[in-house]
Amino acid sequence: MTEEIDKPQSVGLLDAQKTAREFLESALPEVRRVDFTKMAPSKSGDAGWDIEADVWQPNATLETLGIETQRPVLDQHHYLLRIDALLNILGFELHDGDEGE
Repeated sequence: MTEEIDKPQSVGLLDAQKTAREFLESALPEVRRVDFTKMAPSKSGDAGWDIEADVWQPNATLETLGIETQRPVLDQHHYLLRIDALLNILGFELHDGDEGE
C-alpha cells in the first residue's frame, strides 16, 4: 500500500453549491431564493470554485414603507463568491452589473 500525502482534494460541485447556498442564506436578510448562474473551478489554481448566484429578497422599499401587496415583490441581486478546497468562503461581493458589462 502507498501512503497518501495530505493535499487538498477536489471539492465536488454539489458540496460547493450547498456551502454557497447556506452562506448566502445566513449572511443576507430574508433570502427567498438562490439561483446559481455560474459555477467554475477557481482560476487561481487551487481546488476551489468561483460561483455566481442570483439572490432573491423582498423589496426593501416596500417593507420600509409598510406597503402590503397581494404577492411578494422580490429584488434580484447578483453575487460573486469564491470557495476554497476546504469549503471555506474566501470572499463574496455584490455584483449588480451597473458597471456596463
